[in-house]
Amino acid sequence: MYDNDIEFLKTEFKNATAEIGDDKFCSDLLQRKYTHSVRVLQNGMQIVDHDLPQLSNQPKLLLQSKRALLFHDIGRFRETVEAYKKQSMKDWGGRVFDHGVIGAEILARSTEYNDIKIVLAVRHHGHLIEEFYADPEYLALSESDKISAAMMIKLVRDSDKLDLYYIQEHFNNIENDVFFHNLSEKRKLAPLSTEVITQFFSGQPINHAFIHSFSDRILGCISWQFDFNYELTKQLYIKEGYQQMLFDLLAKHCPDNKAVDEIIKFSQL
Repeated sequence: MYDNDIEFLKTEFKNATAEIGDDKFCSDLLQRKYTHSVRVLQNGMQIVDHDLPQLSNQPKLLLQSKRALLFHDIGRFRETVEAYKKQSMKDWGGRVFDHGVIGAEILARSTEYNDIKIVLAVRHHGHLIEEFYADPEYLALSESDKISAAMMIKLVRDSDKLDLYYIQEHFNNIENDVFFHNLSEKRKLAPLSTEVITQFFSGQPINHAFIHSFSDRILGCISWQFDFNYELTKQLYIKEGYQQMLFDLLAKHCPDNKAVDEIIKFSQL
């Protein structure tokens, strides 16, 4: 990595921090997203060493992959500022302020970081993968670039998930999720949604639009395993205790014990 890559990320972080003033909630959120970005890069390099050793012979693609990892959440800084200005923090993390799209726009304006493979990985890392494959800019790529772009976004998605599990393990991120900041207790403790259950038992990552309760949110995190792309990701998910952590959290919040048992059985890797 070049020092200016870190500086580029740090500049976006510092600019956002200056705009939210002394708002501690937003300030803490920005700091967490900065350190998250660095850890996602570290996760990605572990996956590369374990599952993608061929990248060591492709220095340009390796550098682009590192940049996609480091910058994947660069749009979070601007997203936080916009949500803060509009007093709409409940919309943070949704489609009102889509940090992937925001981040892609930031990179597309940079002559140094506007490689379309990086832009696509950032734009769609938090979307259902079908949106990536349907993107006109992806479809316009050569066949070899399509292969590289798909590798890159899969690397970012796996590395991102691993750190989000880490954050939950150490900082209880789900129960303190901004998504639930203003929800009523009734909605927080509502049972699993029918759409969420249907998607999960179809072996699909759950669409964020269907998530309405704590139980839905936790099952959504469990369903990410259907989107794992690399062997190391699967190994660490079990080894680090992330899967069991989510099972325990679901059992705590889901009022349907039978559903919890069925989910655990269906989730075994």
